[in-house]
Amino acid sequence: MRIGSIAVRIPSRKITNEDMLAEIAKLNPDSSPKQLNRYLRGLGFILDRCGSNTRFLRDRESGETAHALIHEACTEALASAGIAAEDIGLLIYCGVGRGFLEPASAYFVARSLGLSCECFDVLDACMSWVRALHIAYQFLAAGLHRHILVVNGEFNMYEHGYPELLRGICRERLRYTFPAFTIGEAATATVVSASEEIWRFRFRSQPEHVALCTIPLAAHADFSGIDADLALNGVGQFVSFGQKLSCAGLEGIVNFIKQEYPNRDAIRWWFPHAASREMCRLAEQRLGLQGRVFNDVFPRYGNLVSASIPAALNIALSDGRLRRGQRVVLCPVSAGMSQALVEFTF
Repeated sequence: MRIGSIAVRIPSRKITNEDMLAEIAKLNPDSSPKQLNRYLRGLGFILDRCGSNTRFLRDRESGETAHALIHEACTEALASAGIAAEDIGLLIYCGVGRGFLEPASAYFVARSLGLSCECFDVLDACMSWVRALHIAYQFLAAGLHRHILVVNGEFNMYEHGYPELLRGICRERLRYTFPAFTIGEAATATVVSASEEIWRFRFRSQPEHVALCTIPLAAHADFSGIDADLALNGVGQFVSFGQKLSCAGLEGIVNFIKQEYPNRDAIRWWFPHAASREMCRLAEQRLGLQGRVFNDVFPRYGNLVSASIPAALNIALSDGRLRRGQRVVLCPVSAGMSQALVEFTF
């Protein structure tokens, strides 16, 4: 399998940490000044420490929509790969962001592009794009398709936490809400084509950590089998125990890489799902990978969920750091919890 192109669209509404703190102050006018200032100082400190600077959301006032940004990314990816729309045999839509539980979002994207190819969705939190690549690889290797379009539209903030989670200044609530303040939005489109290049996919799952990061639906209690409140912020609202999630993810991926790569010298670039710059820095340090972990997405764009790795590849390719022939490992950690190691030559 060969990556022919990756296109990214970032929405236009830029929100800095200072903007976020100012909006929290505006949304909590009845709080005592002393309590509010203490809360904002604490939140600002955590944002700085994890490496968060800015994130971008849709500018709804100007009419910016998820669909339009997804369509633009797909159109650019096809043009950059030199692939005609009718040559796409399968469209996989992946990720958390969606407007429908039924039918698959892939059908809406295919309709807007004028495609009549196979369509389906893949959903596995921040692992979704890597899972979609794994499926695409199997389809291409089996000779079922020559070209596949993998699409995601991680537009989640208005739907799952903004501005609701900015209301209220309970410090205890930060324990399971803080990661929401780092989420950004993006659309990506990736064209992959059949080739003789061998990819190596390895996954690990740790379901004991399933409750650490969730977006619960109305019937969540009927399906979870867990005797605990998994909707601490309400139905449809993002819940994430950031510190526990980060620590478990860090230990899991470091141990996974050490086991699979006792010698890591042959790999030029490691691409994590960046949900915290500090956690990536710690992993880089513990694994002796200084200068080889690509960690530019989170500070600029926030946590882009399953769009973070394709966005990182796009940035690295655009600025010349990622070049054809380099050996690469994708190493995301995702809610669930899961970890993956995907090795290939770009």
